[in-house]
Amino acid sequence: SLETPRGRMDMGGWGQTLYRYRSEPALRAALQYSEMARKAGMAPSDLALRWVRQRPAVTTSLVGCTAMSQLEADLAVYRKPFKPLDYQLSWEIDRVHMANRLPIFSSEHVGSDWNNEGEIGERIP
Repeated sequence: SLETPRGRMDMGGWGQTLYRYRSEPALRAALQYSEMARKAGMAPSDLALRWVRQRPAVTTSLVGCTAMSQLEADLAVYRKPFKPLDYQLSWEIDRVHMANRLPIFSSEHVGSDWNNEGEIGERIP
C-alpha cells in the first residue's frame, strides 16, 4: 500500500505504471500459479523458472531478487539436471496464461465512459 510501501510497486509515480501486476485478473493468476507450485511441491519461482527453461525459443531468463537467498534458490533450479514440468501442469499454466495474456489490459473495472483507455489512462487498441 502507499501508506507502508514495500518496494517500487507500492510507491506513487513509477508504481502507478505497474498497475498491470495488481489488477484483479493478474492477482488471481498469481494465486493460481502459486497453488499449482504448492501442489507440485515447489516454490512459485521454481515453477516459473522451470517453465521458462523448457521453452525452446527462450535462450535466457531474467531473475529479480531482493535477497541473496532468493538468488541462490533461483540458481539452484539451473544447477539441477533439467527435468521438464509434466504435461498436465504445463497445460494448467498455459490455461491461466490464456485467460490473462495482457495484464495491462485486464481489468474488472471497465466503465462505458472510459473512451478506449485502461485503468491508468493507457490506450487500448
